Amino acid sequence: MIGRRPFLLGGLAAAAGVALPSRTFARPASDMFVGWATPPADSLAHASLTIEGRLPDDLVGILRRNGPAVHDRHGLRYEHWFDGDGMMQEFVFSGASVSHRGRVIHTPKLQREDKAGRRLFHAFGTDIPDALPARRPDDLNVANTSLLDHNGELLALWEGGSASVLDRDTLDWTGFRSWGPGLEGLPFTAHPKVEADGTVWAFGFSLGAKPAIVLYHIGADGVLVKATALPVEPLGMVHDFVITERHLVIVLPPFVHEPGHDTFLGNHAWRPELGSRVLIVSKDDFADRRWEQLPAGFGFHHGNGWEDAGGTIRFDLCMAPDPGLMTGPLKSVMRSELDHAAPATHTLFAIHPDGRTRIEQGSEPAEFPRVASGLTGLRNRYVYLLTGEDRPGWPFSRVTRRDLENGRDRSFEFGPDRIPEEHVFVPFPGSRNEDQGWLVGTVLDWRQGRTGVTVFDARHLDHGPLATAWLPYPLPLGLHGQFSHA
Repeated sequence: MIGRRPFLLGGLAAAAGVALPSRTFARPASDMFVGWATPPADSLAHASLTIEGRLPDDLVGILRRNGPAVHDRHGLRYEHWFDGDGMMQEFVFSGASVSHRGRVIHTPKLQREDKAGRRLFHAFGTDIPDALPARRPDDLNVANTSLLDHNGELLALWEGGSASVLDRDTLDWTGFRSWGPGLEGLPFTAHPKVEADGTVWAFGFSLGAKPAIVLYHIGADGVLVKATALPVEPLGMVHDFVITERHLVIVLPPFVHEPGHDTFLGNHAWRPELGSRVLIVSKDDFADRRWEQLPAGFGFHHGNGWEDAGGTIRFDLCMAPDPGLMTGPLKSVMRSELDHAAPATHTLFAIHPDGRTRIEQGSEPAEFPRVASGLTGLRNRYVYLLTGEDRPGWPFSRVTRRDLENGRDRSFEFGPDRIPEEHVFVPFPGSRNEDQGWLVGTVLDWRQGRTGVTVFDARHLDHGPLATAWLPYPLPLGLHGQFSHA
């Protein structure tokens, strides 16, 4: 039985800030750091975005995105991008038009702080003086990383604790999602994997006295099938994973938990001598598992995984040589600076049944890989991601379709004044091929102080967007999204 005691106390993210004057509304439109400014209100709405180009008539549905947004509150500014309270963005496509609304997610943590008139807890990367002790992980839950629209339920995700249930009509926070008795408050990934039939696989990492990885199997009806906790020590910071037809595959980088500091980030140390450990678990039996070994590296995001007839597991990961991006640039942007760190590159792995590995690593910065959702856990030919150049400034300036069979790319370059965000694949109605669809995502035009939504034909990214729908205001840069048809 999985215990209900807090697994992250003293470590995992909290909410806090440092003693800096609030700059919530002060960013000039010509400043690229407007993407890390707090919006001027907890609720934003615009009925009709300005359209450049022509929207596809049959692109109908909602692009939702989540990410850190409340960086400044009660006179304090957070020190790390991942600290901010979440804000859900919705772009509603109705064929000829696009509307927008955004809502800060008023979790119990944020409600408690607003009532107190100050930040109360340590954060992912920010130490706050006179912080209160956290009694359970969800005291710290900022619901700021991703989302899952599944079986009629809209969830805001934050891997340090429970998924948050949002009201679909108002986007109000309504409660924490419990998957079953004994699972209340346990960690639930920001990157659940949903198979074509609606089956959900997920994990969480528990950093209590006995570090463990929690595994979840959830049916298409949203009902838990099974869950278990696997003791793992030392436990490396892990954000994402892949599934194949038969296995869950979790890569644990050697950025391992070593408690002794106030923040979650501070409680981790880089130990490259450990290498990257790979946990492979059978879907049918969570007790059937094995460990493999890869060279040391740090990565946030996978695109996909699959398994061939001979049992060789193949997957990709945007992997950097160390966690310098997280400990450097993702902190310095909060000071309106851009430190440099070795970038992640798109890397392909093959792990054979006998443990032999093959690694093919790219050379350009790459992040936020996505594949056609119907192929999760199955062989895919294409991966869609952001790419760029290893140079001073924000590294990602292109949206790219990578053909894994011939190594060829099709890309669109947004230019130096625009910061593209993750783009998701939306299939054409009735399409059967994984490139027959649109690629839909957001872009920040920091010089003009506005955010837009771009729509590409996924087959012809190099032709540029079919349409861009522009807001008259900028949104904070977010993390992950999902397109839903209802």
